[in-house]
Amino acid sequence: MEWPGKPGASKPIAPLTPEQQQRFTAGQEVYRNVCQACHQPDGRGMEKIAPPLVGSTFALATPEVPVRILLHGKEGSVGLMPPVGQIFTDDQIASVLTYIRREWGQDGSPVEPATVNAVRAATKGRSRPWTDAELTALGRGSGGSGVQ
Repeated sequence: MEWPGKPGASKPIAPLTPEQQQRFTAGQEVYRNVCQACHQPDGRGMEKIAPPLVGSTFALATPEVPVRILLHGKEGSVGLMPPVGQIFTDDQIASVLTYIRREWGQDGSPVEPATVNAVRAATKGRSRPWTDAELTALGRGSGGSGVQ
């Protein structure tokens, strides 16, 4: 049982606006159709194939970090996240990230299509997947802990 002021009580999660809720719902469909095969319906991933999204510092970092992962992919200790920036629109990326960051009890902020568009423009010349070290450095620069 939790109540306000109790040590260890979770902070309240700001409700999504109607527009953000629509994005969340659209993102749920994208997740089911594309991401769920590897990351599983519960977001806990598959050993040696896809890392968990639940509690992932990269997924829950400032929105620019997971946007980079979806746009250009990520190589790391658990498989390779393929880039989907060429097949997903800014709205689809914002939607699926809003879903991932708010599903399974997570309290990440929703992601706006304008954020995806800005990151897409800033990284348009990138031709290789992001590494853990690069993303960790980005996370530290924006206040995240940068570990997965």
